[in-house]
Amino acid sequence: MLPSKLYEALPYVYIGTGVAVLLNYGNWLAVVCALLLTLAGAVIWILRSDNRRSDVKGARYKYGGKLPFWYYEMLPFLCVMSALFVFSVSKNMYFYPFAMMLLGVGNHLWLLRGSYRKHQRPQQKLQPLKYHQR
Repeated sequence: MLPSKLYEALPYVYIGTGVAVLLNYGNWLAVVCALLLTLAGAVIWILRSDNRRSDVKGARYKYGGKLPFWYYEMLPFLCVMSALFVFSVSKNMYFYPFAMMLLGVGNHLWLLRGSYRKHQRPQQKLQPLKYHQR
């Protein structure tokens, strides 16, 4: 079994390695490998965060939106990877503002998803009943 620190960092290592390969190599084979590596890191991150959620499972679906689960969860990664793909492949500078907006939206969604997963269910403290004599 992997050490805990390495195990926890593994999705981020996959995503970071995929991003580094995508930005440094213009070869199509390298781009496809980078996208697959980043996709693997994203799937691992999604599965772990979904498994560690502390809310009640029925409440998730009661207030859920119209988007399917995997599309909703992959949306931040799709935005970031699309932006980085435009940066690495496109030579037209008019695409760069669009890529910056995609990058900002993707990072914002990823940070929000990370903060949503850190909530805790409130713990109710049981207090003993007090008996009053009259």
